[in-house]
Amino acid sequence: LWGLHNTGQTGGTADADIDAPEAWAVTTGSSDVVIAVVDTGVDYNHPDLAANMIGGYNAITGTTNPMDDNGHGTHGAGIISAVTNNSRGIAGVSWNSKILPVKVFDSTGKSNVALEIMGIKYAEREGADIISCSWGGYTYSETLKEVIDRSPALFVCAAGNEGYDIDEIPHYPAAYSSPNIISVGASDGMDMPAWFSNYGVSSVDLFAPGTEIYSTLPGTYGFMDGTSMAAPFVSGVAALIKGQKPAYDAIAVKNLILSSVDQKYWLDKV
Repeated sequence: LWGLHNTGQTGGTADADIDAPEAWAVTTGSSDVVIAVVDTGVDYNHPDLAANMIGGYNAITGTTNPMDDNGHGTHGAGIISAVTNNSRGIAGVSWNSKILPVKVFDSTGKSNVALEIMGIKYAEREGADIISCSWGGYTYSETLKEVIDRSPALFVCAAGNEGYDIDEIPHYPAAYSSPNIISVGASDGMDMPAWFSNYGVSSVDLFAPGTEIYSTLPGTYGFMDGTSMAAPFVSGVAALIKGQKPAYDAIAVKNLILSSVDQKYWLDKV
């Protein structure tokens, strides 16, 4: 789990990580914090996730069964809040926060704006503090932007995986100007932008680990790459902050994260 604590164990650069052990010396997260994983659903029976799961919704079927039939959402959920210190599998960034699984993508990874909005509105009604959005596209939706703008939640959005400058070719929702969005690119174990990651001086706020990320999958574990993996690291960090500072609103949590990142100057990406 180099993204949490990089000692060079995968051939990367020592300390090119999120400094999770240092954070855990302060807090390991609060069960009062709810992170909605709006995605393909989550394997809520996974032994490394079950204890941190709450409720859930399937916008595709209109039911309360958000079981993951793809794997993408389960992988993100594990990064955020897999049960930790249980001698099993992996460690989540926020050990004790609650995951609210919201299925808006089908088994093939297809969705639409209506389903995405339904999922977001459900997460809001259930009191989600953070909404983790490891998805997006290149079509602008004013309706989706307005829903995000009106929400009290912090949206952590993947910047996309096409290697584009999304200042020039916007990827939504990451590139919306909404003040409660954090847009996340993917970095590698050498502390450089992942080769596939979208970037943008204005439209991407920070980079987080997104290559060779080991996490939960339905019934098992496995590796995935993408800004879809980077965003959950930031969602987990936001959950740690919200647990430690419960009075902080979405903007305050975002500002604390962005004021404390490692500053990088990747001239080839500017």
